[in-house]
Amino acid sequence: MDSEMSRISQLEASLTFIAEHHVSFHENVTQLLSSLIQDGFLQSLFDKTPSKPVDKAQLLIDRFGEAADPANFTLQAQATNIQPTTLSLLFSTALYVSSRSWENFASKYYMTFGDMGDLGDSDTDDELGETSAQALDKDEIHRIIDAKISNLGLQTPNTA
Repeated sequence: MDSEMSRISQLEASLTFIAEHHVSFHENVTQLLSSLIQDGFLQSLFDKTPSKPVDKAQLLIDRFGEAADPANFTLQAQATNIQPTTLSLLFSTALYVSSRSWENFASKYYMTFGDMGDLGDSDTDDELGETSAQALDKDEIHRIIDAKISNLGLQTPNTA
C-alpha cells in the first residue's frame, strides 16, 4: 500500500509540474517563432526584390533539414492549391517548434524528477511494465488527472 501511495504522490507531483510549466512552454514557443523573424529567415524567404537570387528550397533545407525540401510536398500542394514552399514552411515550422519545445520541457522534467529507472523483464508482470504492487488503478489515475485539469480551468474534449 505504501508503494501505491508513493506512486500516486509521484504522479501528483508530475501533474503539478506540468501544470506549473505550461506558461514556460508557451513562452518557449513564442521565442522559437520569434527567432524566425528576428534572424531574418522569413524576410529572406519572402523578399520580393532580393539583392541577390535566393534558392528558397535550399534556404528551407538549410534551416530545417532535408525533410523540408519543397519537392516532398508536391502532392499535397496539388491537392490544396498551396505552393510547395509554403507547405514546407508551415509543416517544418510546426515540427521545429513542437520538437524543440518538447525537448526543452523534457529536459526540465528530467532535471526535476531524474531518471525514473528501467525495469527489467523479470521485474514486471503486466503489459504496462509494472508489478502488481506498483500498478495504479486506472480510475484513480483519471481522477487525479481530472482534478489537476479542472484546477487549471482547461477545457477537455468530450469523451462521452
